[in-house]
This record gives sequence, C-alpha cells and structure tokens, in this order.
Amino acid sequence: MVNEKKSTLNFQKDEYLLSDPILLQEMRLAREIKIPGSEAILVPKYAPITKKLLQQLHKIGIARIFAEPIYEKSLVASVEHVETMFHAIDQIIGFCLDDLVGIVHYRHDQKELERLVRNNLNDIQDLFTSDPTEKLLPLIHYHSPTARHSIITGFHMMALGKELGWSDSKIIRAAIAVFNHDIGKSRIKLETLDWPGRLDNKKWKEIQFHTLFGGLLLYRRGKRPDLSMLAALLHHEWFVNIEGKGYGGLTLFADYLQKTLHLDIRKIVADLNPNDLEILQATSLVDMVSALEERRSYKRELDAFKVLIIMNSDAQLGHFNPRHYVAWHTIYQRQNPNLLPLGRRMALPREKEQRLFRPLSPQIVEPIPLLTFYEMEKLGFMTALKNSGIDIERIRRRGGLSLKVVEQIRLEKGLNFDCTPEALEKAGITLRKDRIIPEEEFIELEAWREWLTWEDLERLELTYQLTVLQFDVRLIRQEGGIRPSRLIKRGIRISNQKLKRLAIDPLKKWTVRLPASENRLTPEDLSKLEVNEEQLKQAGCLERVTKVKSGVPMEWLEERGLSFSAAQLAKCAIDPIRKIFYDLLVTEEIHSTRAKFMILREGDDPKALELANQHHELEPIQELLFNRVGEVVMDFTDLVAIPDLSHLKMGDHWGKTSC
Repeated sequence: MVNEKKSTLNFQKDEYLLSDPILLQEMRLAREIKIPGSEAILVPKYAPITKKLLQQLHKIGIARIFAEPIYEKSLVASVEHVETMFHAIDQIIGFCLDDLVGIVHYRHDQKELERLVRNNLNDIQDLFTSDPTEKLLPLIHYHSPTARHSIITGFHMMALGKELGWSDSKIIRAAIAVFNHDIGKSRIKLETLDWPGRLDNKKWKEIQFHTLFGGLLLYRRGKRPDLSMLAALLHHEWFVNIEGKGYGGLTLFADYLQKTLHLDIRKIVADLNPNDLEILQATSLVDMVSALEERRSYKRELDAFKVLIIMNSDAQLGHFNPRHYVAWHTIYQRQNPNLLPLGRRMALPREKEQRLFRPLSPQIVEPIPLLTFYEMEKLGFMTALKNSGIDIERIRRRGGLSLKVVEQIRLEKGLNFDCTPEALEKAGITLRKDRIIPEEEFIELEAWREWLTWEDLERLELTYQLTVLQFDVRLIRQEGGIRPSRLIKRGIRISNQKLKRLAIDPLKKWTVRLPASENRLTPEDLSKLEVNEEQLKQAGCLERVTKVKSGVPMEWLEERGLSFSAAQLAKCAIDPIRKIFYDLLVTEEIHSTRAKFMILREGDDPKALELANQHHELEPIQELLFNRVGEVVMDFTDLVAIPDLSHLKMGDHWGKTSC
C-alpha cells in the first residue's frame, strides 16, 4: 500500500506522507525540516517522529517528510563505524614504540582516531535515545571542552573494555553511556567551568551538582533509569565507601532523588545486572584519566608519568574497581614505555618530598596576643584553616599568628571555631607573648649520587694525585668524599675495571636536603608595589617575572636594581616568604622508572646556569643545586608500578558485596 502511494505520487527514497501510519512506528527524520520559505531549521535531522510533531507540521502546511527507522539504520551504520574505530584503537593500544618510525606511526594512528570521531559522531549519536542526543548537542555549543572530554572519555572506555575482554555489544553500550556522563555541566555557570585557579567551597559545591543535573536531564519520567542517566549520576562515586570521597546519586544526592523523584538509586543499582554495574564503575576511571590528560582552565595537560602517579595514588585509596585499574594500568604502560626520556623536564613529585621543620633563634617582639602554630594545632584550628586554603606551613615558618589575624581569617572564611580570649584562656593558652620562634622549612629527598668516599679514594690510590692537582684535601675529608665528575674534569682517570675489582660502587644512597622557601615576589606583588612592565623591561626582568607565576627571588631582583624595604612590603601587606618549587631534568636515561637528574628551581634555565657558573654569578640556591648537589639518580618505581590493591573491597553503597 505504501509502496503504491510512493510510486503513484512520485515519492523519493525514504519520503513519506504525514498521514502514513508507518511514521509512528519508531521512526525519525532522515532530513531536517526547514520553515517554509526560509533556510531556518524548524526540526533537526534525526528528531524522533511523534503524533504531536506530525500534527504541528500539518498545521503549517507540510505534507511530506523524509524518515527512516530509528534502530535499524542507526545500528547498522554505527556498528560499522565503531568496528572501524576498534581497529584504530587496537593499533594504538597494541603498538610497541621501538623506534622513530614507530613513534610517527603511533601519532598517525591517533590522528586517524580523532578523524573517525569527528566524521562519525552523528552516526554514533544515533544509538542514543532522542532525549540524550538533544542534551549533548547543546553541551557542544555551551562548553566545547566538556563535550570533547565526553567523547575522549568514551574512547578510553572502549580501550578499557577491550583490555577486559568485554563483548563488542557491551563496549558499545558502555561508550554510549559515557559519552553523556558530563551533560550536567550544561547547567553549570561558564564562570565556574572556566575558573582559572583552585575552586572555593561555593564553586566546588556548584561543580558537584553536575552529576545531579546530568541525571535529571537524562531522566525520563515513568521509565526506569537507563545506563546513560546512571553514568551521569554516578561517574564521581568511588569503588570503596569512604566518607568525604566521591559524590553523586549514591551518596550526596541519594536523599534528594528519593524525596523529589521517588527514585531509590541504591536499590536500582543493586538490582542491575553485573555487566551494567561494571560499566558504571568503570566510568569514574575513564573520566579521571581523560581529565588528567586534558588542558583545563586551571591546569596544563599532564604527561603520562604524572598521570600514572596520580592514578596510582587514587587507586590505592579505593577510587576504582581494582580489576579495572589493573587492566587500565597495563594499557597505559604499554602506550608509554619510555616515561623518563633524555631532556625531559618535570615538576618534582610531591610524593617524593619529605617536608621538615627546625626551630630558629627566638625573636623578641612587643607583647601581643598571639597563637603559635602548635597552640592552633592543639585547639583543632589547623584542619579548618587548611581546608579553607590557608597556607598552614607559612604560619609555622612565621612562628604563629596574631589573634587579630586569626579572628579576621575566621570571619572572612566563615570558619566554625571559637577564638575569643575567654575560650583560649579556658583552654590554658597564654595569649600575650613577648617572643616568637620561627621555623625553617626544608625538603629531604631520598636519592643516589655518584660519590667516592675518602676510603674509596685511598683504595683507588688517588690521594697523592689530589694533592698534586691542588684539590682541597681538608674539604674533601670534611664533606666525606667527592663526585667522580669533578676528578675527571681535572684530568684524573678512574678505571671502571679497577672499581669493579675493588668492589667499589660509585652510586651511593644519599639524602638530598633542599631549602623549601625563600623570599620571592609574584607579578601581583610587583603590581602592588607599583612596578610596571616598562620598569621590568628596562631591568631585564619582564620575561622571567611573567613566566614564573610562583614568583622570582628578591635577591635576583635586587641585583637588577629592583629592591624593596621591609616597610614597603608591610605597607602593601606582602609576605615574601614563599615555597620553592623544584623541577627535575633528565640528563641520562637508565630505564623507564630510573634516571639521572639535575635538580632546578622552577624558572631556572640550565644553559643560563652554566653561563652564570662560569662567571661565578650563581645565586646561593643555584650554587647549592648546580655545584654541591649536582646530578642525582632517582627511582620512581614505587610511584608508577601497579600497586597492591588486594585490600580493597567494594563499598556497600553499590548495594552488592562483589563485582
């Protein structure tokens, strides 16, 4: 009957009359519908055809539309494209980077995968129900970085699923679900999504709401929550139930969903089949690794080495399903076999730092109401101060804070503790103090260095040559030895065979001690001090000041004619004591997790240091790092190897005891 109509009325392929009953049988638009007499789109392509839509089109005089079955065509097209993408993923995951040709090939595969995503996104979206599709498209226009993140997360899910041995149908379901996991961010203010620094409590709470908003956007009233809705709700839940960790439909918003929508998300999740539960738990892992690798308004892209460190740390705490994490870790190490290549520069991982303090000489001050670091710690103030973003280490370096400042911080940050004189006296605190004891902070690193002790030198019969070449023998004895590189520079040959015969290993364990803070001024400080760009340019400071946001040393500025008195700093409320951030530069590859490094301050350039050293113009810390510390060997196996996760058990918030 329909075919006869089409041939009689000269219909084109997939063209139907609005009165054709087949249009209400799971059909969608094959072409967009434009407003009559205009190029403006009235109804977009792929919109589902409903009775209400047909009535509205009939009212404005449209008689024919192009339509196609929703599931049949979309499934055939999408499965073909997804299979092509699987092949591209296989190449990327399984490829071993043996040589330069391999690296070029690997990059080509990545570009091919990105091209496939772009070209076939519409076909992949066909697998969505109409509601999620309509929500994802506005997200692309509202905040394209989030939309891109959603797509990349889907491909991480595909890779993980293949490593875990999931069926193709399960992988497709998982990828489709995760494509929509961040839809809720279309309801978060752009100011918050693009905030350039650390979020305050208010903005952080706003961000947390994107899981709830996503679930609500994907919820179809009267129908059981599908996998996409649950992925949006639960992708920030942790595998282990830890108070304060994870947020979403199982924890933060569980009561709200029960009261407003009568949805018991915990029961719904508990009743899921094992495949769907596994997909939902995998969303937190693929979401996090995607976010770490991407550039965000508040951070740059993180390299594979740093990604592994952070992911390992979270895995040990219980963020991810252990079986998923082992599979992902295997993929990631296969993708990144060379974590520490020659010339690589990276921030010193905090996990390797041990920050220590030692008291300095007491300072006599005018008697004032003051709380020491230890008094505030005893009173329980420190947790609240730290959570509100206060640098508590600075308080310790200064020896404490005046009561006036503590009260000011409490009011500004809305902190809930009692620091009235009456409460403090009741706690046994003597308020008025006429001296403070500041503390010096330093960093200790466990490393190795090439080092010959005085005993080694004697066994190698080199002590006479040291005297002849006018080495400071007394200093060598005092320091406990000397670096072999200093001997080689002065022409003293060291035979490896002799070292081996005498069982002397030049590589010795060493604790590196570095200063943790120094007097620095940031660009904001200099602006407060009314130093403009022209002055910085004339002093030859502009490039470094704008490049190093953590500040430049005051001593370096003074050498270039920009000096500031303590009174000037105090007038502008500037405390110049700031943390030093250190970088590591790979100077020799040893293997994937061990290398020889030069330690640099953030912002210091190795070539400039070499030149300054030749002219004896190094700053004290540079002198320490360049000549006293020199190159060190560090090993990061403990931070990047697959951790022991056998202690982790799935939290009861998932409603099941095993997965």
